[in-house]
Amino acid sequence: MLVVGSTTVFAGDKTDVNGKIKASFKTEFAGAEFVRWDEVENYQRATFLFHDHPVIAFFDEDGALLGSARNVLYDQLPLAIIKSFDKRFAGAKFLEMYEISNSEGTSYGITFETQNKCYHVKVNTNGNFLTSVKIK
Repeated sequence: MLVVGSTTVFAGDKTDVNGKIKASFKTEFAGAEFVRWDEVENYQRATFLFHDHPVIAFFDEDGALLGSARNVLYDQLPLAIIKSFDKRFAGAKFLEMYEISNSEGTSYGITFETQNKCYHVKVNTNGNFLTSVKIK
């Protein structure tokens, strides 16, 4: 399949994103493909492919990038996080992992199951658990 151009508009896509946001997006994510815009609360959300990986990014009305997130695989996590999980939750089954980048730095959201219980945690790059929520 040949894809022409750097963006594609999907049905239901919000097309009235202001010029500041579009310019900021093009600077931050040059080469992004299949961009879809929508509004979440008072923010503009772009969903797109960047280097063949799905990414979500949030912008304010002035075009400032507030943060972005992308799915990651277990072996893409920082070694400190892998070691921390191996130590605290050996044998855990990982259900979802994503990397969050914003003004606070980079962190990881991880949903996992262990001993018939499911948790969602936020972990920093050093493997420190910042938040933990029991899901079931």
